[in-house]
Amino acid sequence: MSPKENNLEEKVKTLYEIMQEEKVEEINIKSSDMKLHIKRKNYSKPQVRCVPDTVLNNSVGNIGDGSVQQQLDGGDASSFGGDTIKSPITGVFYRSPSPTSPMFVNEGDVVDSGKTLCIIEAMKVMNEIKASEKVKIVKILIENGQPVNAQQALFAVEKL
Repeated sequence: MSPKENNLEEKVKTLYEIMQEEKVEEINIKSSDMKLHIKRKNYSKPQVRCVPDTVLNNSVGNIGDGSVQQQLDGGDASSFGGDTIKSPITGVFYRSPSPTSPMFVNEGDVVDSGKTLCIIEAMKVMNEIKASEKVKIVKILIENGQPVNAQQALFAVEKL
């Protein structure tokens, strides 16, 4: 094997190892002198969506009418009919920037527009979810460290 072929083989092995570490399913590389396509076998695709910044900044939605507190008593996120803040992306929900840091918000807090409410980690990227308007946090619907889906309710809120 020539030194050039040996160097290419080492680069491909390194790329494959990075793919395993980062949990990347496949990669395509094209240059003027070569094309390379690597696909890992037995890999289940993560559920990740690209979301425009406008969605991240407008994640407060109204699901229905009625008293927030009445609907939360004895109910969970699926039965809640008041205002909620939803996850714009699929990922892992974190209430603080690190395990030893204080929580961004707690139940009963009144937060202004632009305040960070939580972090959703998606593909090792920490995405801050911020309030798009002044709200009171009535109930936190997700446990810290739990996976969430896009459009899943994270917080029950009262708009102020």
